[in-house]
Amino acid sequence: MANKEATVAELTEKFSSSAAILLTEYRGLTVAQLKELRRSISTDATYAAAKNSLLEIAAKNAGASACDGQLFGPTAMAFVHGDAVTVAKALREFAKANPLLVVKSGVLDCASLTADEVKKLTSSLAKC
Repeated sequence: MANKEATVAELTEKFSSSAAILLTEYRGLTVAQLKELRRSISTDATYAAAKNSLLEIAAKNAGASACDGQLFGPTAMAFVHGDAVTVAKALREFAKANPLLVVKSGVLDCASLTADEVKKLTSSLAKC
């Protein structure tokens, strides 16, 4: 139980301190592929997978209601502490090579983003 509480506390902090959050589904990716993805975004983001119930509690604790209804299936989140556009582009490039990675949605400046809006970020030269 203490481990779950520590996980929720850590995730709550990530939700609270992130400039943006990008939600992904990673069903079918190998551990090696996930390590590669984490490395590719490590300068600007932290990629974390956790049980959806723990992610939901942490999101609620942090007031991130934009994630409501998005936490289903194997979900992992890119908690962006740098440039959201750079991270979105890195996820797009990784998904091209590894089509099992699906960007489901995102949150930028407390606003919900659909998967298509996250894609539009990748063509943006500046932050929204």
